[in-house]
Amino acid sequence: MIPAPVLAALRRALGLEPSDPIETRPMGGGCINNGARVETRAGRFFLKWNADAGQRFFQVEAEGLGALAATKTVRTPTVVGRSGDSDPVPWLLLEWIDPGRASQASWERLGRELAALHRSGADDSGRWGWHNDNVIGSLPQPNGWTDDWGDFWARRRIRPLARELLTRGAITSRQLGLIERAADLAGRLLGPASLTDGPSLLHGDPWSGNVLFARAGHPMLIDPAVYIGHREVDLAMCRLFGGFPRLFYDAYAEAWPLGPDHEHRLPLYQLYPLLVHARLFGGGYVESALRAASSTAAPPPATRPPPAGSSRRTADRPPPSG
Repeated sequence: MIPAPVLAALRRALGLEPSDPIETRPMGGGCINNGARVETRAGRFFLKWNADAGQRFFQVEAEGLGALAATKTVRTPTVVGRSGDSDPVPWLLLEWIDPGRASQASWERLGRELAALHRSGADDSGRWGWHNDNVIGSLPQPNGWTDDWGDFWARRRIRPLARELLTRGAITSRQLGLIERAADLAGRLLGPASLTDGPSLLHGDPWSGNVLFARAGHPMLIDPAVYIGHREVDLAMCRLFGGFPRLFYDAYAEAWPLGPDHEHRLPLYQLYPLLVHARLFGGGYVESALRAASSTAAPPPATRPPPAGSSRRTADRPPPSG
């Protein structure tokens, strides 16, 4: 049931009178939030709320959706309204998306659109990070700005979660050392490719559950954890939990081929979401994170020529969702 303070806030946000009916139907809001379809004389909407979240929780989600939409490359639900600092229960109101079915053309379109997002989604400063901290799933995601991508990945993504897992007793000191050694390799493994590609605006959490297909099969991205980073982060997340067909990756690569040795960088990029899952769910995700850390230190594959058309920018369990 939608809390009374949220319903009252919705009436104000939509300009409804106290006597205007509001019909609601419970919907999945992910494994973190409550969700409902809301029908009023002002239209149909999707509502999320979370009494246990801070006010910034939905604020940063709304900012992320706006940042993605501003690139005019990928489609996201329009933010209709959100809670303010004085609201007792944080909430977010989005446009309602009539669900459709994905086709081969839908997945190919998503691949091209994600590549377009990565090409157009950063400024010319060459910096990595974001102007404020946000969240991934229900966990804080520290950002800030840096000129060194490898340092950002190690210091802002890998080490904080690994040390928190140690504090919580989820890993041993020896296992922390393994993850720290993987983080130490970030500059050497990730730096050259990130400089070649340049910074991109990332969705940050693009597993298949964060992709919707509208009635005409048009792909839409939801629940972002945005920041400026290396484009391979998003692609590594797409591959981690499955659900994306081969033609999605082919369409992306046709639009913007990946650089050489991207497979060797993959474990270090997947280490972060695996640590997120280890923190949230424990269980086998701890072992998966340790395997990724071990794979990071494995020797690279034999030298091979770069993919055709490669150039600089100018040429298990589902993850947590909001």
